[in-house]
Amino acid sequence: MGWAIYYQLQDEAAEILRCTGDGAPLTLPRSIEGRTVTAIGADCFAQGSCPEGEGFFPVPGHALPPVERTPGSLSRLTLPEGIQSIGERAFARCVDLKHLALPPELRRLGQRVFEGSGLEQIALPAALEALPDYAFAQCRQLRRITLPPALRSLGGHCFYNCRTLEDVVLPDGAGFVGEGLFMNCEALSRLSVPSGINLSVVLSDLQNPLELTVRFPDGLARFFLPGFSYEYESVTAPRVWRTITYGAGQLYRECFSSRDIDFDLYEDYFETALLQDDVADTVRIALFRLRWPYRLNRGRQRYLAHLSAHMETALEQLMDGDDREGLEVLLSLTSPDRETLGALADCAQRRNKVFFASRLMEERMRLSPGAEREFEL
Repeated sequence: MGWAIYYQLQDEAAEILRCTGDGAPLTLPRSIEGRTVTAIGADCFAQGSCPEGEGFFPVPGHALPPVERTPGSLSRLTLPEGIQSIGERAFARCVDLKHLALPPELRRLGQRVFEGSGLEQIALPAALEALPDYAFAQCRQLRRITLPPALRSLGGHCFYNCRTLEDVVLPDGAGFVGEGLFMNCEALSRLSVPSGINLSVVLSDLQNPLELTVRFPDGLARFFLPGFSYEYESVTAPRVWRTITYGAGQLYRECFSSRDIDFDLYEDYFETALLQDDVADTVRIALFRLRWPYRLNRGRQRYLAHLSAHMETALEQLMDGDDREGLEVLLSLTSPDRETLGALADCAQRRNKVFFASRLMEERMRLSPGAEREFEL
């Protein structure tokens, strides 16, 4: 059994209103009755059986099957070029749909268009300028999304409960972001945004550790924001509570307002981070600001001292990401002595990081020409 495709004709275009079937691979036609398919209707893949058998059925003339709210069985779909609009909830709850290539002409998406779908990754077409509210809400398998340069706005709760989303780059033209954009995106660890965007809204729901890049016309700044947690403690019975926050991450997020960044305040909070966060986090804070020192007006010496005191922790972070360029930055910032370089090389050898061990021993020999000619890896 295949698919039943319900459609309507309007002037020179055709719109597919509903597709019902058994989940077999489906290729939508580029035209129907000589008219180009330009739109997919709301709740198009709300699934259900084919009450009239498979084939093409015009509407009116045939009753449109009712919307079903059960998970759909659509797993493979090919969309034709020419589609400019996809309606509300068109792919909602298509839990077996893992991948989808969108046509380049697509300009409009309806609210909740992919809500609860099984998408794992997706690239949005270049012509798309707006993402509606709840566009990818509840897409719990979505790990990566590529946003187009033309994108201007992202609706409220657009990525709500996308619990596996890892890395997002908001394009330079993005000016509006709705509330709850990344609510419950607990795996989001890297975020890049243009300057001028409302960072207080963007960061409001992100409590997890985050590498944040802010792109300015004359450069970029990179920050590490440590994670934080909180709990409510009863003060007096029965309903008076106070909030206890753990970690300096919440304070750091207060440095990012709706349109600006308080760089000096970010630097000042480092003393609080030293008291409340672990060494791995504070080393990352220091290394990020020293490596990308955009508007680093004060705090440089504190960062350098902390980095120099925890070189092995910094090296481990660089090795974890195979960040060879970062190693050169670390060496130039701290100028470690021979003893420190030897200890770092030993650390790299223990972790079987051959390049890092070799580079550190090379730097160690450079400080004492002729003293050593060979070393073991």
